[in-house]
Amino acid sequence: MTNPTNNEVMKTNLHASKFSAEGFLGSDNRSPEEIIAADERTIKERGIELKELVALLKSAYEKAREALGVEVEQRPGVIAVYYESMGRIPSPFPGDGVFEKGEVVITETQTGRQLILTPLAIHLIEKYHFFQGAGCRYRIDPADWMRIIKGLPE
Repeated sequence: MTNPTNNEVMKTNLHASKFSAEGFLGSDNRSPEEIIAADERTIKERGIELKELVALLKSAYEKAREALGVEVEQRPGVIAVYYESMGRIPSPFPGDGVFEKGEVVITETQTGRQLILTPLAIHLIEKYHFFQGAGCRYRIDPADWMRIIKGLPE
């Protein structure tokens, strides 16, 4: 994992701003390092391969994006819809560049559970293992993701 722990970056760029509106920490009171460590534990405990999870995230995003707003079945009982949004958002970590703002909403039809994918969220997971804080609109809980996309038990 690339170490994102520059304290000044963490204090400013992960909080609400003109670029990220609600920020990347949500209502989570933990530090970014604690969030990353907890999610890495979940991944390890569940036997989830991070590379597989990232590949599934990218595939789900691209499949829905290519459908241009039409519902796409990810697996039986799970649909995804792409919502286009103009503009780009910078990564909270310097040097990472900017990312498309569109998002894919994935819904488990039976329960109504939803996950929201963005190119930036996928990048943060792939590069930093940062799934974002609890309460953040764009948090992708690794256990929820694998349960919804792969149908794994709770």
